[in-house]
Amino acid sequence: MAFVAFKNTHNNAIYVNPAQVLYVSAFEEDVTIIAYAVADAGGKPVVSHVRGSADFVQHKLGGAAAR
Repeated sequence: MAFVAFKNTHNNAIYVNPAQVLYVSAFEEDVTIIAYAVADAGGKPVVSHVRGSADFVQHKLGGAAAR
């Protein structure tokens, strides 16, 4: 699967593999959380905060995160 480009909240480009996305959730207006199928040291999913609404992010991921 191809990686999908987003801008994080620091305006840096990040690339997301849709197959590794657990869920997408709204954080605040025009900021969305993407949670990955990778755990941090505490056992919680690793997350990224990206620019755009949750609907926009889900659409860009091709529905892979809409679970």
